[in-house]
Amino acid sequence: MELRTRYYNDIAIFSLNGRLDAATVPSFLQAVQGQVDDGYGRLVIDLKKVDFLSSAGIKVLVQTAQLSRQQGGDIRLANARGRVKYVLNLAGVDSIIKVYPNVVSATASFFPGPLPSA
Repeated sequence: MELRTRYYNDIAIFSLNGRLDAATVPSFLQAVQGQVDDGYGRLVIDLKKVDFLSSAGIKVLVQTAQLSRQQGGDIRLANARGRVKYVLNLAGVDSIIKVYPNVVSATASFFPGPLPSA
């Protein structure tokens, strides 16, 4: 799995590419922990290029939500498609973590009014 991080104000946006499974969960969790430790409690996870999500991947998404919420933040999932979206729905993750159709709407959901300028 490839992981790229970019930022919008105080939000860390993770773009994943590949599989989120038992083999890739440790590196993902380490990256999340690093961002939270650096003060980025609000996270957007872009799943657009994730082609496989295992039970370990689901578990780490829930752990990420707990970690960010402990720091006063939250997470949003974006661009879940096909089998990944199906697995998230089947596991009930969408009742715990908000899921958005794209990164822009996921990021905008953190702001009650118009988006601030970058």
